[in-house]
Amino acid sequence: SLALFVPDNNPLLFYERIGQIGQQRLTDQGTLYFEINESLGKETTEMLRKQNYEQVDLRSDMYGKNRMVRANF
Repeated sequence: SLALFVPDNNPLLFYERIGQIGQQRLTDQGTLYFEINESLGKETTEMLRKQNYEQVDLRSDMYGKNRMVRANF
């Protein structure tokens, strides 16, 4: 359950850490892909931009719900 549920005051806890690791480990033009909670698309993209990721794209699933974020470093 620890991997699925985070404190309500920091719902992007794991995404932030993965973004930090990506900054250290991704090769030039490396890309992160996240499956996200549909209600946190804006927050997730803003967080990645603050971490200096570029071409941060919010993508929808076949039902039109925000479900994926792609970001290049």
